[in-house]
Amino acid sequence: MKMKKSKEKRIIALVLSMLLVFTLFTGCSGSSNQTSGSDTQSSSKVEESTAEVKESTTDSNEAEGPVMPELPNNTLSITVNAPNWGTDPMNTKMMSVWHEKMEEYLGITLDITWNHRPNYQEQEKVLIQAGDIGDVATYMQGSYINDFGADGMVLNIMDYWDYMTYYPEYVAQTHGGMEYTLTESGASYYFMNGYYNPENVTGAQSFTSFAYRFDILKEHNLTPATTLDEFTNLCADIQALIDSGDIDANYVMHNSSKDYTFYRGFVGIFHTWDTTYWNGSEWAFGPIEDNFREMLQYLNSLYEAGYIDPEFGTDTADLCNEKSINNGQVIVPTLWSGMAGVWNQQKTDENMEWGLAYLPEHPDYGTAWKWGSRQGNKSIANSTIGIIINTETEYPEWIVKMIDYQYSDEMVVTMNWGIEGESFHIDADGNRYFDEQFTEAEDQYSALAEYGLTAGGGSRPGIAPIPGMFDADTAGQSSEPWWSPADGYYTGRYWVESSRLGGPESISPYDRPAVTRLSESENTARAEMSTSCQLYAREQGLKFINGELDINDDAVWESYVAGVKSQAADFDGIFAVMNEKAIK
Repeated sequence: MKMKKSKEKRIIALVLSMLLVFTLFTGCSGSSNQTSGSDTQSSSKVEESTAEVKESTTDSNEAEGPVMPELPNNTLSITVNAPNWGTDPMNTKMMSVWHEKMEEYLGITLDITWNHRPNYQEQEKVLIQAGDIGDVATYMQGSYINDFGADGMVLNIMDYWDYMTYYPEYVAQTHGGMEYTLTESGASYYFMNGYYNPENVTGAQSFTSFAYRFDILKEHNLTPATTLDEFTNLCADIQALIDSGDIDANYVMHNSSKDYTFYRGFVGIFHTWDTTYWNGSEWAFGPIEDNFREMLQYLNSLYEAGYIDPEFGTDTADLCNEKSINNGQVIVPTLWSGMAGVWNQQKTDENMEWGLAYLPEHPDYGTAWKWGSRQGNKSIANSTIGIIINTETEYPEWIVKMIDYQYSDEMVVTMNWGIEGESFHIDADGNRYFDEQFTEAEDQYSALAEYGLTAGGGSRPGIAPIPGMFDADTAGQSSEPWWSPADGYYTGRYWVESSRLGGPESISPYDRPAVTRLSESENTARAEMSTSCQLYAREQGLKFINGELDINDDAVWESYVAGVKSQAADFDGIFAVMNEKAIK
């Protein structure tokens, strides 16, 4: 491992960094959305400067750029620390492809010592504290690295911005832009995990639909609900058919597991959330909002009418699944994607058909918010994961250029899809699809990993993480039965249908929050507050739904709100800090 940097190189790097900072931030003073005590600039101004530096994303071998330092024997020798994601990437096809493409792009020889460690995330903080990060390392601890960066242990990649071509595009297109990636001092100590969504599908993974017994609805000329009033009436109709013996079911609805609070399927309908979230104008705690109380009042009315299985808060996932495939209920409003398909595979009645419909609309709030809406095009999808560079590495310019190339379209498509004609094909409409060696494999996940494809996540060749791709991640997703007013009953894929049916109005503000930079201690206080308050709210919420606590009694509600706040040392103070530091 080469990690001795001469004094002369340190001086040159310092001069370059000062010039780069001057180039990026000159003319950006004046009015800006600065947080208290922050010396960073507004996102719009920083992005304007970024655009001046990065006017194109053409291959940097063809574009003008900074002069790269000369390497001994034209060889870059480095050590990389990375996790073993389940399948050792070293002997995969795609590790060889990555190596070949990277050498071709850089025009050098790579001599890399790879340290792939099991249980990497559990050991990572100890490794960082000991300085055992090699020249470059996968990083999975979010803002934890900022203190080490400020102490000079890891590279501030903003000092090497001019060596990048592709990463800035992901930063610029992310909600919050450059502001999203910077600390209060204007530094960025790691390349953050990117995601490429070429079709701009803003779908979500779960809690965006209700599951219905389509076979029962069809038999009795009923349809899923499009509005909350329709849902109330549908529950009444189903209950009447259960009471008359025309429907073989125990209850109208049940949960999919006690691990998911029953109201998780309803919070988006009432435009609130079940923990700390950005509500569009400020940080708030959903379970004490008026909207949340209104939702609990509605669920209590459904419970009092006898529509909800009384064991909704105590049944395990296994028990809920047993009821779902044995006529336990007709509707499941809180579930993960894929569950309808699982129940259809496990059903005991050959006529049983579980299907999905988008969340019903509220008369006052409009289109229901969905949880986890993807950002379109290119974005920093996860600031928890990324890549760090040791400041003691001898040739940081080459490492920055190497990591940056992993964000190019060529590398992202290649590492997610593989080789055209071998691992994937393109149809007449230009759509990619995986080869039969994967689609017909007994375990598609393992087959993708053994080949070394990033899609599926079982193996991560190259310096992980390389941005994922929406179309590759969902290529193997099974279709499930769906219903919509325009299409009737049909089959579709969860991510795609939740985007199409929900539309732009379904993208919740908590999926596009204001950039808020908190210190490590403030982040800890926020996390502890959210966890303890959410747990208390969840326990009390169940009692409001089943009537043990009177949701319509103002005094009881006020006592509950006080109880929620008492779970944190300084509930109001934490939110005051968060909103003070929110860059709107």
